[in-house]
Amino acid sequence: MTNTLSLRISLAAALVLAAGALAESALAADAPSKAAPAKPAPKSRANLMTRDELRACMNEQDRLAKISTEVQKEQLALDSQLAEVKKMDAELARKRDTLDPADAAGKQAITEEEAKRDGVAETYNTRLRALREQGKTFDEGRAAWVQRCTTRDYDELDEAAIMRERKKAAGAAK
Repeated sequence: MTNTLSLRISLAAALVLAAGALAESALAADAPSKAAPAKPAPKSRANLMTRDELRACMNEQDRLAKISTEVQKEQLALDSQLAEVKKMDAELARKRDTLDPADAAGKQAITEEEAKRDGVAETYNTRLRALREQGKTFDEGRAAWVQRCTTRDYDELDEAAIMRERKKAAGAAK
């Protein structure tokens, strides 16, 4: 139980840090510049992203942000399910303490409640394993995105054009 709790805390901390980094980079990309308009990067730079590469990086950033949100929602659901299991444990312990050893019906009722609790706990464990896998996939995807997309420059005019395309597509989808 302690290992699970420390692992959950570590996973939650990693997700919060990753989500914060995503939000920070998204805010930085969306925030208007207070200085003079930045000059577009010169086209002769060897390490300049093409518009298609920049579009792919922006799409991947959006996809990673959605995954991060899903992971956080699942973590909240798991937290409530863990609280339910702990509540069931406390209730079972209370009932065991007050159980008359000669009460066969009471013993049977506790056995049935333990089976129910075990089912809820197994569901929790299954969901936790899936969340860990999803978190691992997210971390790997984010690391690949960082490697591919943050190490290269891009033309700010390309970024503005992609943002206009997105707005136009969002308007057409309505």
